[in-house]
Amino acid sequence: MILSIVAPIFVFAVIVLIHEGGHFITAKLTGMKVEEFSVGFGPKLGSIRRGETLYSLRIIPLGGFNRILGMDASESDDPRAFSHRPIWARLLVISAGSIFNVFLAIGIFWGAFMISGYQTFPDEPVVGSVLKGTSAEKEGIAPGDRILSVDGKAVGTWTDIGKTTSSLDKRIIPVTINRGGQEKTVTILLQNSEDGRPIIGISPKLETHKAGFFQAFTMSLERCGYLLKMMVAGLYQMVSGHEADVAGPIGVARMSAQVADTGILPLFLFIALLSLNLGFLNLLPIPLLDGGVLVMTIIEGIRGKELPEKALFYIQAVGVSILLGLFVFAMCNDISGLMK
Repeated sequence: MILSIVAPIFVFAVIVLIHEGGHFITAKLTGMKVEEFSVGFGPKLGSIRRGETLYSLRIIPLGGFNRILGMDASESDDPRAFSHRPIWARLLVISAGSIFNVFLAIGIFWGAFMISGYQTFPDEPVVGSVLKGTSAEKEGIAPGDRILSVDGKAVGTWTDIGKTTSSLDKRIIPVTINRGGQEKTVTILLQNSEDGRPIIGISPKLETHKAGFFQAFTMSLERCGYLLKMMVAGLYQMVSGHEADVAGPIGVARMSAQVADTGILPLFLFIALLSLNLGFLNLLPIPLLDGGVLVMTIIEGIRGKELPEKALFYIQAVGVSILLGLFVFAMCNDISGLMK
């Protein structure tokens, strides 16, 4: 019960601190005045002032914000106001939150590869694990056993096992194994996998390798690149009207608690995935998101002046409609998930 409360708060807090910290650090470095740095929304739980900035903690830990002078379209003569800073500085501050989220994901994957290494599939017919409740478990097949033949057909690689079982038109077959130099033949009842393929109920042995400092860094970049590719594909599926699995705050909180129950490393890997997701989504050119502000700032730089107030109103109205629609869609998915 405590884990289901603490884990989501920890996950949201880490991601928000990094995201808002990116905006905060770059705003300070580019000479902007940050009036408040807040973790959470709603009423204040506490606050402390250091220099010109108020640091506050608020009651709803599902976000946060930086209140930078002049960023909310309010007029200010202060040369340190957001609206008076160079375009390059504003673009840097706007994009920094998402950039820091990507850096966080890279850092976590980097550390994970350094700690746990990585696994490869040698494609040898050696059992790595046995699925519980299967005929293979009941017949005593164990990790480390080498599969010699399936239904009388010799196998030289793990891939051969799947090719052989998929071509069978019967459910009960003999499987010959080698354990410590001794051969043994057992009778196996094939079962269907989730996608309907006939399987014995065993998984292959994977080889674990240590990753060096630079190798782990390269692998973390590759992992983040792959995940970003998958996010783009998922967004395309959603926009094109295909079924999409979108989670809102409730769904993320549930997943946080479930992942935390499996260990600290899986929890940090989950944080990396969410952080990368937040960084990607925030840079989408949707009004009110960082990506939307980025586009409007670029347009302002090209025009040499701010967009008309009426245009800003309509742009923000579109942004509110899109974000509200996404929020409702995500919440509906969360509620349907709770009812399953």
